Amino acid sequence: MVNIGAFTFQFDAVEDRIRLIGNLDNGQPRIDFWLTRRLAKLLLDAGNQLVQKTSRRVSESPPEYKDATAQFEHEQAKAVLEASNRPVPVDTEHEPALLHRIDFSFKDSRYRLRLFGHDAPDEAAAFSVLTYPELHQVLHLVHTGCDILKWDISEPFSAFAGNPAQLQ
Repeated sequence: MVNIGAFTFQFDAVEDRIRLIGNLDNGQPRIDFWLTRRLAKLLLDAGNQLVQKTSRRVSESPPEYKDATAQFEHEQAKAVLEASNRPVPVDTEHEPALLHRIDFSFKDSRYRLRLFGHDAPDEAAAFSVLTYPELHQVLHLVHTGCDILKWDISEPFSAFAGNPAQLQ
């Protein structure tokens, strides 16, 4: 099982998929997956639910402010995102596996993602341990791919997007 220490996302309009590349430039073993629209939506929805349950600030907020608090924390994490738009070099050596499932777990204030390929759906091919801001950043980058590919999937934590009056 590969430990993913860095994520790279490539948005492929021809394949109509997001290519998730683990460990592109960090010296660790590289692993590539195709992320479909269906799985991207499930990932974003599950990430949203997980944050609602695991963020102390969100869970302690009054019900009418939970969505706004989650959105605020999401925006904070996006603001410190260090991302590059440089193109991913063509690489025929690492053929992406079709991503079948992603499991989330939460322990000791960290999020563990386990990624399962279609060819071996019962055995995790890779995992990653993320901080709270890193989880938000991964969710944001997946959603960015959804936008680029015109998949019409709502951004996580966007209950008030387009209506700033509700935040007052």
